[in-house]
Amino acid sequence: MELNEIDDDIEAFLVESYENLNQIERDIIELEKASSKDEALVRIYRSLHTLKGNCGFLPFPNLESLAHAGENLLSCLRDRQLAITPDMISTLLQTVDTIRQILSQIETTKHEGDRDYSALLRALTQLSETQQTSKVSQWHEPVVNIQTPQIEAEAQRDPVGSESVEFLNHELTEISMTTSESAYIRVNVNLLDQMMNLVGELVLARNQVIRFSRKFKDNGFAATCQRLNLLTAELQSGVMKTRLQPISSIWQKFPRVTRDLAIASGKQVEVEMEGADTELDKSIIETIKDPLTHLVRNCIDHGIELPAERVACDKPSLGRLFLRAFHESGKVNIEIGDDGRGLNLERLKERSQQLGLVSAVQAAAMSESEAMNLIFLPGFSTAEQVTNLSGRGVGMDIVKSNIEKINGTVEIHSQQGQGTTFKIKIPLTLAIIPALIVSSGGDHYAISQASLQELVRLETQALNRIEMLYDVPVYRLRGNLVPLVYLNQVLHQDSVTNLETLSLVIVEVDNYRFGLVVDTIEDIQDIVVKPLGKQLKALSLFAGATILGDGTVALIIDVVGLANRTGITAKQKQLLSENGANSQEQTADRQKILLFEGPEGARMGIPLAIALRLEEILASAVEKVGNQDVLQSYGQILPLIDLQKIFADCDAFSTRRYANGGLRQRNHLHDQALATVAETLQIIIVSPYAELSVALVVERILDIVEEPLTIKGISSRPGVLFCAVIQGKITEILDIETVIRIANPHLLQLATHD
Repeated sequence: MELNEIDDDIEAFLVESYENLNQIERDIIELEKASSKDEALVRIYRSLHTLKGNCGFLPFPNLESLAHAGENLLSCLRDRQLAITPDMISTLLQTVDTIRQILSQIETTKHEGDRDYSALLRALTQLSETQQTSKVSQWHEPVVNIQTPQIEAEAQRDPVGSESVEFLNHELTEISMTTSESAYIRVNVNLLDQMMNLVGELVLARNQVIRFSRKFKDNGFAATCQRLNLLTAELQSGVMKTRLQPISSIWQKFPRVTRDLAIASGKQVEVEMEGADTELDKSIIETIKDPLTHLVRNCIDHGIELPAERVACDKPSLGRLFLRAFHESGKVNIEIGDDGRGLNLERLKERSQQLGLVSAVQAAAMSESEAMNLIFLPGFSTAEQVTNLSGRGVGMDIVKSNIEKINGTVEIHSQQGQGTTFKIKIPLTLAIIPALIVSSGGDHYAISQASLQELVRLETQALNRIEMLYDVPVYRLRGNLVPLVYLNQVLHQDSVTNLETLSLVIVEVDNYRFGLVVDTIEDIQDIVVKPLGKQLKALSLFAGATILGDGTVALIIDVVGLANRTGITAKQKQLLSENGANSQEQTADRQKILLFEGPEGARMGIPLAIALRLEEILASAVEKVGNQDVLQSYGQILPLIDLQKIFADCDAFSTRRYANGGLRQRNHLHDQALATVAETLQIIIVSPYAELSVALVVERILDIVEEPLTIKGISSRPGVLFCAVIQGKITEILDIETVIRIANPHLLQLATHD
């Protein structure tokens, strides 16, 4: 056999062995639960048997001996010759650790090394021989009884070979039980990374072609560009899915970590997991592995009390550690918490002063959230003595910094005596993200859409509402003070901001908002994140770079670094106190309304809560399926509803206002003869139900307002919920459910059935 073939065999052996070992470790932890003991024993025995069988084809005698000794112990446990004890669990876990060390050695040197494992082998053998019944049966009922007459006859003729017969039976069982696994193949991660880079370059080329197509009024070229856009989006989505991994790939280690820490600290802890199938990009999985592990250790060491202390507080002696993961608003939410003692805020303030991290004046002025965030300061620890678990004051600050590096956030919710929960929000992927393109001083910059709250354009009268408060320029946006940061001043650019209008990008950082003043706001597009060179990595203002459709480079703004650089973070407490004083008298029935212009210039609105996003698309992107106009958007096929058809007086024809200001008549959106390259459609994607999203075609997006709807009138026509006075003008508030029913009742039937 050639050397490269041997290397391939070892690589395949390692991949399968690591998978089996991870499953074995999880099942050993399950052995301590009476409800799933039998199933776990069967799985462990099967995995060890497979590992031992694979070692027979490769020169790894030490590994084979360990697997065989462990298999013997599992055989006794499976046949109920021995009772499971904590010592057995610990020894089996030690066996797993030793096997993992051998596999790591094989991966590095292609040899298993010459370490002595006789002590562990003796321990396994002694456990197998203790408390056995005097009558030792040769073979009990097999795990899965699948045998052919020829195999049974061979077993009777050759008792010595019965083990090989069982191995063959096991292999047949494995084939029959894992037929569905033939649909999967293993792919090298480097190949996936290379594919992702190529897709990123394709996205950049797609953006350039689309930008180029807008200069030419050619229907054929526009249709081809639209097809390229759709195919690229589908390919991008497909390749990104290949990099997704369930968060269980991290969580599967936590039961073992919890057990070891609980034993070391003399505590009793159970782990609850919810949403383990939530998927994240592989790069993010690798980044959050250590922060999540540290949070778990922190909950056990600092949060959960000793059994005697819990009983004295009328709590069960068994502490509870829970992990949850779920998707929300395009991000992954991860919650890690406990039902322990919670955070003592006064103790945190006192300890931070002892360590010299804050002054007495600062501690006295802290809010509850600020006091909780003290645990994220470098060097902070509540432990009086340094142990192997805690006390060095490192860890929580690294947790926060690592999460923020991937554009994530960490929040703490704690109640003394009830427990503490860490809430983490992180993006799905970092490779290709939607971002807003802005310009300042003649250069382009990108801002991640995950940080955006809204866009505001201030004209002459509104500019007078900008004032100075605590040496910070602020703007009163719907009664709330929003601090302003002028990007050209931060970057020391010579550009002069337009004195007649002002473009604000409202972003959110650590649960507070500020407005970024830019020269122009251009568009939202998918960008490929490129890392910065070593000369620019020290700049905290930028998180990376991307290439735009015209070939120019745009730096990606790090909003957290920008807030820290400008000192907005330090001023937030004073500004929030002003907001609190102003907001007490403004809480009566205020609603956020998205305003837009409807058919025939009608002023309309919908609750902002059901509006997912706003888009501007080419009319040529509209397709027709049956009698329904549809649109492909971000991997979804969305029904398209033209409000002209719902509310216009004309029955047979509807009018559409084109970019050049003229009016044309047509009977449906799919009429490609009337859909010129110059025409774009403004749409609002709404989701009245979790399982139903539709796109509304409107004339023009107007504004987002937050006002009390105190003056209401009756519905003016079908599809309108009521009329209200907003910004001094009568506005029709749409009944989205009725609009969908008028357009296509079948859509609502599907939603209610789901």
